[in-house]
Amino acid sequence: MTWGPTHVALEAFLVWVGIGKKNREIFSDKRGLFALLSLFALFPDIDIFIFLHRTYLHSIVWPIGLILGTIIWLIVTKYIQKKTLGEKADLFARSLIIIGVFILLHCILDLTTGPVLLFYPFDNRLYNLNAYMIWDLDFPLLFKGFNFEWTSISLKEGISTYFLNLSPEDRIQYFGAEFIYIYITDFPLHALIFVAWFIFFPMMAIIDWTKKYQKPMKLYTSIKKFRNPLLAFGLILLSFGIILGPALRLERVEDREFTSTLFFSEEQTNYGLVQSFELDKRDSLNLAADFAENNSYCTIGAAIATGEQFSTLAGSLEVIFNQYNNESLSLSYSWLITNYQTTVNHFLASSLKHHNVVANSTQEISFVLSQKATLYSVFILVDWNSSIDFQVQTQMISTLTIRRTAEFYTGISLASIGLIVTLIPFVLAFNSKQDVEEKTIAKGEAGDIETND
Repeated sequence: MTWGPTHVALEAFLVWVGIGKKNREIFSDKRGLFALLSLFALFPDIDIFIFLHRTYLHSIVWPIGLILGTIIWLIVTKYIQKKTLGEKADLFARSLIIIGVFILLHCILDLTTGPVLLFYPFDNRLYNLNAYMIWDLDFPLLFKGFNFEWTSISLKEGISTYFLNLSPEDRIQYFGAEFIYIYITDFPLHALIFVAWFIFFPMMAIIDWTKKYQKPMKLYTSIKKFRNPLLAFGLILLSFGIILGPALRLERVEDREFTSTLFFSEEQTNYGLVQSFELDKRDSLNLAADFAENNSYCTIGAAIATGEQFSTLAGSLEVIFNQYNNESLSLSYSWLITNYQTTVNHFLASSLKHHNVVANSTQEISFVLSQKATLYSVFILVDWNSSIDFQVQTQMISTLTIRRTAEFYTGISLASIGLIVTLIPFVLAFNSKQDVEEKTIAKGEAGDIETND
């Protein structure tokens, strides 16, 4: 386990199932308290702040000691001192045991992504439990079983193997960047478990609290009338949000591929390829240029330019070709080539990024935007054997890396709201069932009293 919210949510459901009927009855009326207790599942990760993660606070000795200490206190109080525990003391003891279980589960779950200093202070080695699923390709059902393997390393080795134990400066040097991006679609199960925890514990606690007061109760009763519309609305919002956010991802990579035959002669010319892209801040454009099957030596320029730079190039070349085609000026082909190459080289030198492709191979350039702009990827003839009618087969691949920050988090927000709205009808149905059962029990008790009278 590596995600804090998953520790809280998954362990809460495991503990809820395992604490027994009596404890569930007690904490059903105190879901808010249970939700707070479940946050102790994060307690061992406090060691992150001292760069000793998965070491001293990840030992199972401490939670076992807390559980055993509480049990000894109960034994002494109840059976030796013959005292009766009050309601608050009993709830406090149960809470301490549950806290110990949460911390214990955290240490055990971290074993699969260890190493963990499991038995400190009795043992200074860090342990890791490697669990494998064995798949046999010759076996009809493929799956053959599980394999478990214990490994251990020294405390010094263990500290140095986990990146959270590095200083912030060392982490930046290790990863080569200040930030790393993890897509929410890479851990949908973690997110869903956490949302389920929020609905089942904190939200249910809030609903139970609101039932005690008249105004919130009226709102609760009025919402019950719209269970089916709420379900439909929530599902639509959830679907739209998932598509807008996680499905299209925070960062998209899209390719634009263009191929063409470039040629340059006295009669007709096709001297380059161009494509424009409207990009936002932090988007990037990568340009790969390739050429082959040319009939003589040539140099091709690949450039990333602004709209103003490309417009200047296009305008200048238009003037040059118009002058050359004007028969009254009687300009030579060599004049056309000289002025064309001068203009192109000036454009390349002033562009945002450029390089010259001088062999039949692919090279790449890229540019990251600091503000919203329209960029042009340009693939253009620079130099060639002008003694012949020249032609070359070309390919230009523009790769866009699009940052969808606003759209992504808008989608996440809408999907979260949609999920909550979708779950409301189920929560209402669950509470309605409880209300019916409570009324049935109350009527039965009233009937018993009348019979006794």
